[in-house]
Amino acid sequence: MKIVRQSKRSRPVRVAVIGAGFGGLVTAVKLKRAGVEFVVFEAEPGPGGTWWRNTYPGCEVDVASVLYSLSFYPRSWSRTHATQGELLEYIEELVDDFGLRPHIQFSTRVEQVEWNDADGTYQVTTDAGTVEQFNFVVSAVGFLGDPNIPAWPGLDEFDGEAFHTLWWRHDLDLTGKKVALVGNGSTATQIAPEVAAVAENLTIFIREPGWILPKGERDFTEAERINNAKPWNYRLSRLRILARTQWAYVGGAVHETGSKRNVRAEARARDYINTTFKDRPDLREKVTPKYPYSGKRRILQSTYYPTLLRDNVDLVDSSVNKILRGGVVSARGDEYEADVIIMATGFKASEYLSTLRVIGRGGRQLADKWRDSAYAFLGMTVDEFPNFYMLYGPNTNGGPILVHHELQADHIVADVRRLAKHGWRSLEVRESVVRKYNQVLQQRLSKTAWATSNNYMKGPDGRIVTQWGDGMISFWLLHKLLRRSVMRGRR
Repeated sequence: MKIVRQSKRSRPVRVAVIGAGFGGLVTAVKLKRAGVEFVVFEAEPGPGGTWWRNTYPGCEVDVASVLYSLSFYPRSWSRTHATQGELLEYIEELVDDFGLRPHIQFSTRVEQVEWNDADGTYQVTTDAGTVEQFNFVVSAVGFLGDPNIPAWPGLDEFDGEAFHTLWWRHDLDLTGKKVALVGNGSTATQIAPEVAAVAENLTIFIREPGWILPKGERDFTEAERINNAKPWNYRLSRLRILARTQWAYVGGAVHETGSKRNVRAEARARDYINTTFKDRPDLREKVTPKYPYSGKRRILQSTYYPTLLRDNVDLVDSSVNKILRGGVVSARGDEYEADVIIMATGFKASEYLSTLRVIGRGGRQLADKWRDSAYAFLGMTVDEFPNFYMLYGPNTNGGPILVHHELQADHIVADVRRLAKHGWRSLEVRESVVRKYNQVLQQRLSKTAWATSNNYMKGPDGRIVTQWGDGMISFWLLHKLLRRSVMRGRR
Protein backbone atom coordinates (compact mmCIF):
# COMPACT_ATOMS: atom_id res chain seq x y z
CA MET A 1 0.00 0.00 0.00
CA LYS A 2 1.30 3.43 -0.99
CA ILE A 3 0.63 6.11 1.59
CA VAL A 4 0.48 9.84 0.90
CA ARG A 5 3.61 10.98 2.75
CA GLN A 6 3.65 14.23 4.67
CA SER A 7 6.57 16.59 4.08
CA LYS A 8 7.24 20.03 5.51
CA ARG A 9 5.31 21.71 2.74
CA SER A 10 2.65 19.01 2.28
CA ARG A 11 -0.92 19.47 3.41
CA PRO A 12 -3.49 16.97 4.67
CA VAL A 13 -6.04 16.01 2.05
CA ARG A 14 -9.66 15.00 2.47
CA VAL A 15 -11.78 13.78 -0.46
CA ALA A 16 -15.57 13.70 -0.92
CA VAL A 17 -16.88 11.07 -3.32
CA ILE A 18 -20.49 11.57 -4.42
CA GLY A 19 -22.14 8.30 -5.35
CA ALA A 20 -21.58 4.67 -4.37
CA GLY A 21 -22.05 3.11 -7.77
CA PHE A 22 -19.18 1.40 -9.56
CA GLY A 23 -17.35 4.67 -10.24
CA GLY A 24 -17.55 5.91 -6.66
CA LEU A 25 -16.59 2.55 -5.19
CA VAL A 26 -13.59 2.09 -7.49
CA THR A 27 -12.41 5.55 -6.47
CA ALA A 28 -12.94 4.69 -2.80
CA VAL A 29 -10.85 1.51 -3.10
CA LYS A 30 -8.02 3.41 -4.77
CA LEU A 31 -8.12 6.22 -2.19
CA LYS A 32 -8.11 3.75 0.69
CA ARG A 33 -5.15 1.91 -0.76
CA ALA A 34 -3.33 5.25 -1.04
CA GLY A 35 -4.02 6.11 2.58
CA VAL A 36 -6.14 9.16 1.70
CA GLU A 37 -8.98 10.24 4.00
CA PHE A 38 -12.33 10.14 2.20
CA VAL A 39 -16.09 10.03 2.64
CA VAL A 40 -18.57 8.56 0.14
CA PHE A 41 -22.02 10.15 0.05
CA GLU A 42 -24.79 7.94 -1.33
CA ALA A 43 -28.39 9.08 -1.76
CA GLU A 44 -29.80 5.53 -1.64
CA PRO A 45 -29.91 3.20 1.39
CA GLY A 46 -27.37 0.86 -0.19
CA PRO A 47 -24.47 0.76 -2.69
CA GLY A 48 -24.75 0.11 -6.41
CA GLY A 49 -25.94 3.32 -8.02
CA THR A 50 -27.90 2.47 -11.14
CA TRP A 51 -27.84 -1.22 -10.18
CA TRP A 52 -29.41 -0.40 -6.83
CA ARG A 53 -32.14 1.82 -8.29
CA ASN A 54 -33.10 -0.14 -11.40
CA THR A 55 -34.90 -3.28 -10.32
CA TYR A 56 -37.34 -3.75 -13.20
CA PRO A 57 -37.92 -7.29 -14.49
CA GLY A 58 -35.38 -8.41 -17.07
CA CYS A 59 -32.73 -5.89 -15.94
CA GLU A 60 -29.24 -7.05 -16.91
CA VAL A 61 -26.07 -5.86 -18.63
CA ASP A 62 -25.63 -5.92 -22.39
CA VAL A 63 -21.88 -6.58 -22.35
CA ALA A 64 -19.94 -9.66 -21.22
CA SER A 65 -20.14 -10.14 -17.45
CA VAL A 66 -16.36 -10.36 -17.16
CA LEU A 67 -16.17 -6.73 -18.29
CA TYR A 68 -18.65 -5.78 -15.60
CA SER A 69 -16.24 -6.80 -12.89
CA LEU A 70 -13.07 -5.08 -11.78
CA SER A 71 -9.56 -6.13 -12.75
CA PHE A 72 -8.55 -6.42 -9.09
CA TYR A 73 -11.72 -8.19 -7.90
CA PRO A 74 -12.62 -11.22 -10.07
CA ARG A 75 -15.85 -13.17 -9.88
CA SER A 76 -17.18 -16.34 -11.43
CA TRP A 77 -20.45 -15.17 -12.97
CA SER A 78 -23.44 -17.43 -13.41
CA ARG A 79 -24.32 -16.01 -16.84
CA THR A 80 -22.67 -14.57 -19.90
CA HIS A 81 -24.53 -11.31 -19.13
CA ALA A 82 -25.03 -10.60 -15.44
CA THR A 83 -28.46 -9.79 -14.06
CA GLN A 84 -29.13 -6.82 -11.80
CA GLY A 85 -29.44 -9.07 -8.76
CA GLU A 86 -26.09 -10.75 -9.27
CA LEU A 87 -24.39 -7.42 -9.97
CA LEU A 88 -25.76 -6.05 -6.72
CA GLU A 89 -24.41 -9.09 -4.84
CA TYR A 90 -20.99 -8.43 -6.37
CA ILE A 91 -21.12 -4.77 -5.36
CA GLU A 92 -22.14 -5.58 -1.77
CA GLU A 93 -19.26 -8.05 -1.52
CA LEU A 94 -16.86 -5.45 -2.93
CA VAL A 95 -17.92 -2.93 -0.29
CA ASP A 96 -17.43 -5.39 2.56
CA ASP A 97 -14.26 -7.11 1.33
CA PHE A 98 -12.47 -3.76 0.94
CA GLY A 99 -13.84 -2.33 4.19
CA LEU A 100 -15.65 0.56 2.52
CA ARG A 101 -18.90 0.51 4.47
CA PRO A 102 -17.63 2.65 7.39
CA HIS A 103 -16.64 5.32 4.87
CA ILE A 104 -20.09 5.54 3.22
CA GLN A 105 -22.91 7.80 4.39
CA PHE A 106 -26.01 6.14 2.98
CA SER A 107 -29.36 7.88 2.47
CA THR A 108 -27.45 11.16 2.18
CA ARG A 109 -27.91 13.22 -0.94
CA VAL A 110 -25.36 15.93 -1.75
CA GLU A 111 -27.17 19.01 -3.00
CA GLN A 112 -24.33 21.48 -3.46
CA VAL A 113 -20.55 21.74 -3.55
CA GLU A 114 -18.99 25.23 -3.39
CA TRP A 115 -15.33 26.17 -3.78
CA ASN A 116 -13.69 28.47 -1.26
CA ASP A 117 -10.58 29.93 -2.87
CA ALA A 118 -9.32 31.41 0.39
CA ASP A 119 -8.52 28.06 1.97
CA GLY A 120 -8.67 25.75 -1.04
CA THR A 121 -11.61 23.64 0.07
CA TYR A 122 -15.08 22.72 -1.07
CA GLN A 123 -18.09 23.08 1.19
CA VAL A 124 -20.27 20.03 0.66
CA THR A 125 -23.92 20.51 1.65
CA THR A 126 -26.27 17.54 2.03
CA ASP A 127 -30.06 17.30 2.00
CA ALA A 128 -29.94 16.99 5.80
CA GLY A 129 -28.41 20.46 5.99
CA THR A 130 -24.99 19.28 7.11
CA VAL A 131 -21.93 21.07 5.73
CA GLU A 132 -18.46 19.53 5.57
CA GLN A 133 -15.17 20.71 4.08
CA PHE A 134 -13.06 18.72 1.62
CA ASN A 135 -10.00 19.45 -0.47
CA PHE A 136 -11.22 17.40 -3.42
CA VAL A 137 -14.68 16.47 -4.69
CA VAL A 138 -15.24 13.52 -7.01
CA SER A 139 -18.66 13.33 -8.65
CA ALA A 140 -19.58 9.73 -9.43
CA VAL A 141 -23.30 10.33 -9.94
CA GLY A 142 -23.17 8.97 -13.50
CA PHE A 143 -25.41 10.19 -16.29
CA LEU A 144 -28.41 7.87 -16.01
CA GLY A 145 -29.82 8.92 -12.66
CA ASP A 146 -32.19 11.79 -13.41
CA PRO A 147 -35.29 10.29 -15.06
CA ASN A 148 -37.02 11.91 -17.99
CA ILE A 149 -40.69 12.23 -16.99
CA PRO A 150 -42.92 13.20 -19.93
CA ALA A 151 -45.20 16.22 -19.49
CA TRP A 152 -48.24 14.49 -20.94
CA PRO A 153 -51.52 16.35 -20.42
CA GLY A 154 -53.86 14.33 -18.23
CA LEU A 155 -51.21 12.17 -16.55
CA ASP A 156 -52.25 13.37 -13.09
CA GLU A 157 -55.87 12.38 -13.76
CA PHE A 158 -55.10 8.83 -14.93
CA ASP A 159 -57.28 6.37 -12.98
CA GLY A 160 -54.73 3.57 -13.10
CA GLU A 161 -51.09 3.32 -12.01
CA ALA A 162 -48.32 5.15 -13.84
CA PHE A 163 -44.59 5.03 -13.01
CA HIS A 164 -41.12 5.41 -14.51
CA THR A 165 -38.97 2.28 -14.79
CA LEU A 166 -36.51 3.75 -12.28
CA TRP A 167 -39.17 3.30 -9.59
CA TRP A 168 -40.54 -0.12 -10.48
CA ARG A 169 -43.73 -0.99 -8.62
CA HIS A 170 -43.00 -4.44 -7.23
CA ASP A 171 -46.20 -4.25 -5.21
CA LEU A 172 -48.24 -4.02 -8.41
CA ASP A 173 -49.36 -7.30 -9.96
CA LEU A 174 -49.57 -6.88 -13.74
CA THR A 175 -51.31 -10.22 -14.25
CA GLY A 176 -54.38 -9.73 -16.41
CA LYS A 177 -53.79 -5.98 -16.77
CA LYS A 178 -53.87 -3.81 -19.86
CA VAL A 179 -50.42 -2.27 -19.87
CA ALA A 180 -49.07 0.64 -21.93
CA LEU A 181 -45.28 0.62 -22.25
CA VAL A 182 -43.85 3.86 -23.60
CA GLY A 183 -40.35 3.57 -25.02
CA ASN A 184 -38.19 1.44 -27.27
CA GLY A 185 -34.69 1.64 -25.78
CA SER A 186 -32.64 -0.93 -23.91
CA THR A 187 -34.82 -0.77 -20.79
CA ALA A 188 -38.12 -1.12 -22.67
CA THR A 189 -36.85 -4.06 -24.70
CA GLN A 190 -35.82 -5.87 -21.51
CA ILE A 191 -39.14 -5.18 -19.80
CA ALA A 192 -41.51 -6.01 -22.66
CA PRO A 193 -40.98 -9.82 -22.69
CA GLU A 194 -41.49 -10.02 -18.92
CA VAL A 195 -44.68 -7.95 -18.93
CA ALA A 196 -46.14 -9.63 -22.00
CA ALA A 197 -45.87 -13.00 -20.28
CA VAL A 198 -48.42 -11.99 -17.61
CA ALA A 199 -50.45 -9.05 -18.93
CA GLU A 200 -53.78 -9.39 -20.69
CA ASN A 201 -52.53 -6.94 -23.27
CA LEU A 202 -49.32 -4.99 -23.77
CA THR A 203 -49.34 -1.91 -26.01
CA ILE A 204 -45.89 -0.52 -26.82
CA PHE A 205 -45.56 3.06 -28.05
CA ILE A 206 -42.42 4.00 -30.00
CA ARG A 207 -41.38 7.24 -31.70
CA GLU A 208 -38.52 5.64 -33.62
CA PRO A 209 -37.41 2.01 -33.73
CA GLY A 210 -33.92 1.02 -32.66
CA TRP A 211 -31.36 -1.18 -34.37
CA ILE A 212 -31.48 -4.50 -32.53
CA LEU A 213 -29.34 -7.64 -32.65
CA PRO A 214 -29.70 -10.78 -30.48
CA LYS A 215 -27.46 -10.73 -27.41
CA GLY A 216 -26.72 -14.44 -27.17
CA GLU A 217 -27.11 -14.54 -23.40
CA ARG A 218 -27.13 -17.85 -21.55
CA ASP A 219 -26.29 -19.47 -18.21
CA PHE A 220 -22.79 -20.87 -17.80
CA THR A 221 -22.51 -24.59 -17.17
CA GLU A 222 -21.12 -25.74 -13.85
CA ALA A 223 -17.87 -26.75 -15.58
CA GLU A 224 -17.60 -23.29 -17.13
CA ARG A 225 -18.17 -21.61 -13.77
CA ILE A 226 -15.45 -23.68 -12.13
CA ASN A 227 -13.08 -22.88 -14.98
CA ASN A 228 -13.97 -19.18 -14.95
CA ALA A 229 -13.30 -18.98 -11.21
CA LYS A 230 -9.60 -19.70 -11.70
CA PRO A 231 -7.71 -16.37 -11.51
CA TRP A 232 -5.61 -17.06 -14.59
CA ASN A 233 -8.65 -17.99 -16.69
CA TYR A 234 -10.47 -14.91 -15.45
CA ARG A 235 -7.61 -12.63 -16.49
CA LEU A 236 -7.18 -14.39 -19.83
CA SER A 237 -10.89 -14.17 -20.61
CA ARG A 238 -10.94 -10.51 -19.68
CA LEU A 239 -7.88 -9.71 -21.81
CA ARG A 240 -9.29 -11.66 -24.75
CA ILE A 241 -12.58 -9.75 -24.68
CA LEU A 242 -10.83 -6.40 -24.18
CA ALA A 243 -8.54 -7.15 -27.12
CA ARG A 244 -11.55 -8.01 -29.28
CA THR A 245 -13.26 -4.81 -28.14
CA GLN A 246 -10.23 -2.72 -29.10
CA TRP A 247 -9.79 -4.52 -32.42
CA ALA A 248 -13.30 -3.38 -33.33
CA TYR A 249 -11.88 0.16 -33.70
CA VAL A 250 -9.18 -0.78 -36.19
CA GLY A 251 -10.11 0.14 -39.75
CA GLY A 252 -13.33 1.92 -38.82
CA ALA A 253 -15.58 1.38 -35.82
CA VAL A 254 -19.18 0.24 -36.07
CA HIS A 255 -20.41 3.75 -35.18
CA GLU A 256 -18.58 5.30 -38.12
CA THR A 257 -21.10 5.74 -40.93
CA GLY A 258 -20.11 3.78 -44.02
CA SER A 259 -17.32 1.77 -42.39
CA LYS A 260 -17.16 -1.92 -43.23
CA ARG A 261 -18.23 -2.84 -39.70
CA ASN A 262 -21.13 -0.39 -39.82
CA VAL A 263 -22.35 -1.77 -43.14
CA ARG A 264 -22.01 -5.39 -42.03
CA ALA A 265 -23.77 -4.75 -38.71
CA GLU A 266 -26.68 -3.02 -40.41
CA ALA A 267 -26.97 -5.93 -42.84
CA ARG A 268 -27.11 -8.38 -39.91
CA ALA A 269 -29.74 -6.27 -38.17
CA ARG A 270 -31.86 -6.11 -41.33
CA ASP A 271 -31.54 -9.87 -41.77
CA TYR A 272 -32.68 -10.33 -38.16
CA ILE A 273 -35.74 -8.17 -38.84
CA ASN A 274 -36.57 -9.90 -42.11
CA THR A 275 -36.20 -13.37 -40.62
CA THR A 276 -38.21 -12.68 -37.47
CA PHE A 277 -41.03 -10.82 -39.24
CA LYS A 278 -41.10 -12.69 -42.55
CA ASP A 279 -44.84 -13.30 -42.13
CA ARG A 280 -45.60 -9.88 -40.60
CA PRO A 281 -44.78 -7.12 -43.11
CA ASP A 282 -46.69 -4.63 -40.95
CA LEU A 283 -44.34 -5.19 -38.01
CA ARG A 284 -41.31 -5.38 -40.27
CA GLU A 285 -42.06 -1.86 -41.45
CA LYS A 286 -42.58 -0.56 -37.91
CA VAL A 287 -39.34 -1.94 -36.47
CA THR A 288 -37.01 -0.96 -39.33
CA PRO A 289 -35.15 2.28 -38.55
CA LYS A 290 -34.89 5.05 -41.13
CA TYR A 291 -31.53 6.30 -39.80
CA PRO A 292 -28.02 4.78 -40.14
CA TYR A 293 -26.94 1.89 -37.97
CA SER A 294 -25.53 3.17 -34.63
CA GLY A 295 -27.39 6.47 -35.01
CA LYS A 296 -28.93 5.71 -31.63
CA ARG A 297 -27.66 3.40 -28.92
CA ARG A 298 -27.39 -0.09 -30.37
CA ILE A 299 -29.62 -2.60 -28.59
CA LEU A 300 -28.67 -6.20 -27.86
CA GLN A 301 -31.81 -8.15 -26.98
CA SER A 302 -32.79 -11.68 -27.90
CA THR A 303 -36.43 -11.87 -26.80
CA TYR A 304 -37.92 -8.49 -27.74
CA TYR A 305 -38.69 -9.16 -31.42
CA PRO A 306 -40.31 -12.54 -30.66
CA THR A 307 -42.40 -10.78 -28.02
CA LEU A 308 -43.85 -8.45 -30.65
CA LEU A 309 -45.30 -11.51 -32.42
CA ARG A 310 -47.43 -12.48 -29.42
CA ASP A 311 -51.20 -12.19 -29.83
CA ASN A 312 -51.48 -10.00 -26.70
CA VAL A 313 -48.90 -7.44 -27.86
CA ASP A 314 -49.55 -4.38 -30.04
CA LEU A 315 -46.84 -2.11 -31.40
CA VAL A 316 -47.86 1.50 -32.02
CA ASP A 317 -45.36 3.44 -34.10
CA SER A 318 -46.38 6.78 -32.64
CA SER A 319 -45.52 8.90 -29.65
CA VAL A 320 -47.99 9.59 -26.85
CA ASN A 321 -50.00 12.81 -27.11
CA LYS A 322 -52.03 12.79 -23.89
CA ILE A 323 -53.44 10.60 -21.15
CA LEU A 324 -57.12 9.91 -20.51
CA ARG A 325 -58.59 8.58 -17.29
CA GLY A 326 -58.75 5.13 -18.81
CA GLY A 327 -55.96 5.06 -21.31
CA VAL A 328 -53.54 6.65 -23.74
CA VAL A 329 -53.99 8.80 -26.84
CA SER A 330 -51.32 8.55 -29.52
CA ALA A 331 -50.00 11.44 -31.58
CA ARG A 332 -52.24 10.19 -34.38
CA GLY A 333 -55.29 10.64 -32.16
CA ASP A 334 -55.99 6.93 -31.62
CA GLU A 335 -57.11 5.86 -28.13
CA TYR A 336 -55.83 2.78 -26.29
CA GLU A 337 -57.18 1.38 -23.04
CA ALA A 338 -54.72 0.97 -20.18
CA ASP A 339 -54.79 0.00 -16.51
CA VAL A 340 -51.07 0.68 -16.07
CA ILE A 341 -48.65 3.04 -17.82
CA ILE A 342 -44.94 2.20 -17.68
CA MET A 343 -42.64 5.05 -18.70
CA ALA A 344 -39.46 3.64 -20.21
CA THR A 345 -38.65 7.16 -21.31
CA GLY A 346 -35.02 7.18 -20.29
CA PHE A 347 -32.98 9.80 -18.48
CA LYS A 348 -31.67 13.32 -18.93
CA ALA A 349 -28.45 11.80 -20.15
CA SER A 350 -26.95 14.89 -21.76
CA GLU A 351 -27.77 17.11 -18.74
CA TYR A 352 -24.75 16.14 -16.69
CA LEU A 353 -24.86 16.67 -12.92
CA SER A 354 -28.47 17.89 -13.19
CA THR A 355 -29.13 16.79 -9.59
CA LEU A 356 -26.04 18.50 -8.14
CA ARG A 357 -25.24 22.21 -7.85
CA VAL A 358 -21.51 22.82 -8.39
CA ILE A 359 -20.01 26.26 -7.72
CA GLY A 360 -16.40 26.98 -8.64
CA ARG A 361 -14.02 29.94 -8.53
CA GLY A 362 -15.65 33.34 -8.28
CA GLY A 363 -19.08 31.86 -7.72
CA ARG A 364 -19.15 30.35 -11.21
CA GLN A 365 -21.87 27.69 -11.52
CA LEU A 366 -21.10 24.63 -13.62
CA ALA A 367 -24.68 24.57 -14.95
CA ASP A 368 -24.15 28.07 -16.37
CA LYS A 369 -20.83 27.12 -17.92
CA TRP A 370 -22.57 24.14 -19.53
CA ARG A 371 -25.63 26.08 -20.69
CA ASP A 372 -24.95 25.28 -24.36
CA SER A 373 -23.64 21.74 -23.77
CA ALA A 374 -21.60 19.84 -21.19
CA TYR A 375 -17.89 19.33 -21.81
CA ALA A 376 -14.70 18.55 -19.90
CA PHE A 377 -11.10 17.53 -20.35
CA LEU A 378 -10.91 13.73 -20.57
CA GLY A 379 -14.48 13.79 -19.27
CA MET A 380 -13.11 14.58 -15.81
CA THR A 381 -12.13 18.18 -15.16
CA VAL A 382 -13.24 21.69 -16.15
CA ASP A 383 -11.39 24.98 -15.87
CA GLU A 384 -12.67 27.32 -13.13
CA PHE A 385 -13.49 24.26 -11.00
CA PRO A 386 -10.26 23.31 -9.21
CA ASN A 387 -9.95 19.98 -7.40
CA PHE A 388 -13.25 18.82 -8.91
CA TYR A 389 -13.37 15.56 -10.86
CA MET A 390 -16.04 13.46 -12.55
CA LEU A 391 -16.32 9.78 -13.37
CA TYR A 392 -18.62 8.91 -16.28
CA GLY A 393 -18.52 12.59 -17.17
CA PRO A 394 -19.01 14.17 -20.62
CA ASN A 395 -17.81 12.11 -23.59
CA THR A 396 -16.80 8.99 -21.66
CA ASN A 397 -19.70 6.67 -22.55
CA GLY A 398 -18.72 3.88 -24.89
CA GLY A 399 -16.27 1.05 -24.56
CA PRO A 400 -15.63 -0.93 -21.34
CA ILE A 401 -16.85 1.58 -18.76
CA LEU A 402 -15.37 -0.16 -15.71
CA VAL A 403 -11.95 -0.03 -17.38
CA HIS A 404 -12.54 3.71 -17.82
CA HIS A 405 -13.53 3.98 -14.15
CA GLU A 406 -10.34 2.29 -12.95
CA LEU A 407 -8.18 4.45 -15.20
CA GLN A 408 -9.86 7.67 -14.06
CA ALA A 409 -9.71 6.67 -10.40
CA ASP A 410 -5.94 6.16 -10.77
CA HIS A 411 -5.76 9.61 -12.38
CA ILE A 412 -7.59 11.17 -9.42
CA VAL A 413 -5.40 9.47 -6.82
CA ALA A 414 -2.25 10.60 -8.66
CA ASP A 415 -3.47 14.21 -8.59
CA VAL A 416 -4.37 13.96 -4.90
CA ARG A 417 -0.83 12.75 -4.20
CA ARG A 418 0.70 15.58 -6.23
CA LEU A 419 -1.28 18.21 -4.38
CA ALA A 420 -0.42 16.72 -0.99
CA LYS A 421 3.26 16.29 -1.85
CA HIS A 422 3.79 19.85 -3.10
CA GLY A 423 1.59 21.52 -0.53
CA TRP A 424 -0.58 23.06 -3.21
CA ARG A 425 -3.99 24.48 -2.45
CA SER A 426 -5.48 23.52 -5.81
CA LEU A 427 -5.01 21.76 -9.13
CA GLU A 428 -6.88 23.10 -12.14
CA VAL A 429 -6.89 22.21 -15.82
CA ARG A 430 -5.90 24.97 -18.22
CA GLU A 431 -8.77 26.58 -20.15
CA SER A 432 -6.85 26.44 -23.43
CA VAL A 433 -6.38 22.69 -23.02
CA VAL A 434 -10.07 22.10 -22.35
CA ARG A 435 -11.03 24.18 -25.39
CA LYS A 436 -8.61 22.53 -27.80
CA TYR A 437 -9.34 19.02 -26.55
CA ASN A 438 -13.07 19.46 -27.14
CA GLN A 439 -12.58 21.06 -30.55
CA VAL A 440 -10.67 18.01 -31.73
CA LEU A 441 -13.10 15.64 -30.01
CA GLN A 442 -16.17 17.18 -31.63
CA GLN A 443 -14.50 17.16 -35.04
CA ARG A 444 -13.98 13.43 -34.72
CA LEU A 445 -17.47 12.78 -33.38
CA SER A 446 -19.05 14.74 -36.24
CA LYS A 447 -18.04 11.89 -38.56
CA THR A 448 -19.98 9.26 -36.63
CA ALA A 449 -23.51 7.94 -37.07
CA TRP A 450 -24.37 9.54 -33.72
CA ALA A 451 -24.22 12.95 -35.40
CA THR A 452 -26.84 11.97 -37.99
CA SER A 453 -29.76 11.02 -35.76
CA ASN A 454 -32.08 12.22 -33.03
CA ASN A 455 -30.70 10.69 -29.82
CA TYR A 456 -29.98 11.30 -26.14
CA MET A 457 -26.30 11.84 -26.86
CA LYS A 458 -26.54 15.51 -27.88
CA GLY A 459 -26.61 18.69 -25.84
CA PRO A 460 -28.77 21.77 -26.50
CA ASP A 461 -26.41 23.08 -29.20
CA GLY A 462 -26.29 19.75 -31.04
CA ARG A 463 -22.83 18.67 -29.92
CA ILE A 464 -22.41 15.02 -28.94
CA VAL A 465 -21.79 15.21 -25.20
CA THR A 466 -22.12 11.64 -23.92
CA GLN A 467 -20.00 9.50 -26.25
CA TRP A 468 -16.36 8.50 -26.54
CA GLY A 469 -15.68 7.09 -29.99
CA ASP A 470 -11.96 6.33 -30.20
CA GLY A 471 -11.53 3.14 -28.22
CA MET A 472 -9.91 2.06 -24.98
CA ILE A 473 -6.26 2.42 -26.02
CA SER A 474 -6.66 6.07 -27.02
CA PHE A 475 -8.51 6.76 -23.78
CA TRP A 476 -5.70 5.12 -21.78
CA LEU A 477 -2.92 6.92 -23.65
CA LEU A 478 -4.49 10.34 -23.21
CA HIS A 479 -4.82 9.81 -19.47
CA LYS A 480 -1.27 8.57 -19.09
CA LEU A 481 0.44 11.11 -21.35
CA LEU A 482 -1.46 14.28 -20.52
CA ARG A 483 -2.20 13.89 -16.83
CA ARG A 484 0.68 15.99 -15.50
CA SER A 485 1.24 18.50 -18.26
CA VAL A 486 -2.18 20.12 -18.38
CA MET A 487 -2.86 20.72 -14.70
CA ARG A 488 -1.77 23.92 -12.96
CA GLY A 489 -0.89 23.64 -9.28
CA ARG A 490 -1.40 26.65 -6.99
CA ARG A 491 -0.36 27.29 -3.42
